[in-house]
Amino acid sequence: MTQQKRITAHQTKQQQGISINTIIIRKRRTMKRFQTQDFVNHVLYPITISSLIITAFMGVTALGCWGFEIIADNSKPTIISNHHWRSQKNICLGMMTVTFSVFLGSALLGGCLSNGNED
Repeated sequence: MTQQKRITAHQTKQQQGISINTIIIRKRRTMKRFQTQDFVNHVLYPITISSLIITAFMGVTALGCWGFEIIADNSKPTIISNHHWRSQKNICLGMMTVTFSVFLGSALLGGCLSNGNED
């Protein structure tokens, strides 16, 4: 898009008192619109990467809680009950499901907005 130029005429006086018309060209600044590729690169890409990392951490945490649940089942009863590890495991599995769906949603939206253009 070409920038529009506005031409204005001003009168200036030199030392001899002769008036000379000078032309000043002013460039009108246009606001740059936020392109969809910029949106994909600056917003969706970090969301996709961070949700994938959080999904991996929640999966590892759920596996750890599952292991502690098995250990608690096979050992003598202690102050920490089996219910604690089971609830922690279910919380981690739920968070893992939510962050994985965020990953899939942001990747799908980024794929739809990019229109197949590779940069």
